[in-house]
Amino acid sequence: MPITQAEASRLARRTGMKQEEFAVMNDGALTLLNNAQTRACVFLLTDSADLNAEGMCSVYEIRPKGCRTYPYVLNHEDRAVLDEGCPHRSQFPTPPEGMDMVLLNLEERIVREGSAD
Repeated sequence: MPITQAEASRLARRTGMKQEEFAVMNDGALTLLNNAQTRACVFLLTDSADLNAEGMCSVYEIRPKGCRTYPYVLNHEDRAVLDEGCPHRSQFPTPPEGMDMVLLNLEERIVREGSAD
């Protein structure tokens, strides 16, 4: 999940973790890491690598914007769609009106920050 530098700073402050413990630069974007054992986000509290395993976000109240908007993602035409990789996509409605712009604005912030390095 790509995140902004501001989100990374907030996560570091609130969790006491160093940024390197939960994020890495990936293709010019700061991206949340996955836990090696569970293959899930480092902030997901779970003991299982099963896609349907129970889990809870340990940073839910301060989760990044991309986490808040998921499973809505942009397709190649910059239209909001449900992520094909989401195992629970059938539980979500079609993207709400305006989600395209929300995701485009988020992408722009992440790309701008990545190109500033």
